[in-house]
Amino acid sequence: MTFFSNNLQPNLAETMVADKFWGAIRPAVLAAMFFSLLLAACGCRADFSPVTEQLPTPQISVLPQPLDRGSPARVLVRGLPPDCVVTGSFNGHPIFFFLQQSVFVGLFGADIMIAPGEHPLTVSFGRLSQTGQATVSVEVKDKSYGVRDIKVPQRQVDLSAEDLERAQREKALTDKALATVTAERLWSGEFLEPVSGTINSSFGRQTRLNGVLNARPHAGADYLVKEGTPIKAPADGKVVLTGDHFFSGKAIYIDHGQGLISMYFHLSQIDVTDGDDITKGQVIGLVGKTGRVTGAHLHYGIYINGARIDPPVFRQMTRNLIGSES
Repeated sequence: MTFFSNNLQPNLAETMVADKFWGAIRPAVLAAMFFSLLLAACGCRADFSPVTEQLPTPQISVLPQPLDRGSPARVLVRGLPPDCVVTGSFNGHPIFFFLQQSVFVGLFGADIMIAPGEHPLTVSFGRLSQTGQATVSVEVKDKSYGVRDIKVPQRQVDLSAEDLERAQREKALTDKALATVTAERLWSGEFLEPVSGTINSSFGRQTRLNGVLNARPHAGADYLVKEGTPIKAPADGKVVLTGDHFFSGKAIYIDHGQGLISMYFHLSQIDVTDGDDITKGQVIGLVGKTGRVTGAHLHYGIYINGARIDPPVFRQMTRNLIGSES
């Protein structure tokens, strides 16, 4: 015998489904109610918003300190997470950082013509919406590099209108090359010497040209080696300019990334072209005596973000970037 009519059977089925549903979720509902009452009793409230970790205060050091004018240096930033973005500036020029052994390393230089005294160096750092900034003082000392005497044909001193126009045109090209900034660091490890030989005219000397003192100091190191000596790239990079110029003769400019540029003057032969990728130790040309010179030699120069610095001192610094000064 059937006790329910056909009209009532669907309602019974719905009731059974509902009972099963509430039976399944009842423990979770009771647990949530208990947890809420417990928080209320303790005077607490639930906060499920994400927790933002504060950036630590970094430790910033400059080596060497104090710094000679014309010398390279580095700023070391320790204590920041590796996913931070770190930038800086010194003497109106940017400083680019790279991470080495958990230390952010930024290279800069005190240009050979910088005024001695205290100069601010700013470091900015950030991650997501968190940012910070710190300023440290860099002491730059004066340094005497001496004077050299050079005699050249007077026509290379008192330039004709044609030579002057050429020199100015070539300066615009070299200024553009020296302003090259590649965000990526292209080099690593210790820089090589481009040639093996005696430096007969060191960086920073003023030049007495045909008896007249030139206010502009020597912005490179001259290696006294015989004509035809192979010149090796000191580090990986990319050629940004080659040419045969009035003053520097056959010349090569290499971008090593992050504002670091090397240059090679007075060559007898250029073995690379603009845009070439260069590897450390690759022969890029041969020593010569082109341009305004008195004999065969290699003029080797280094710029860091607009600062003219001493190449041998820079090479020594690349041996141990994060170590203390000896």
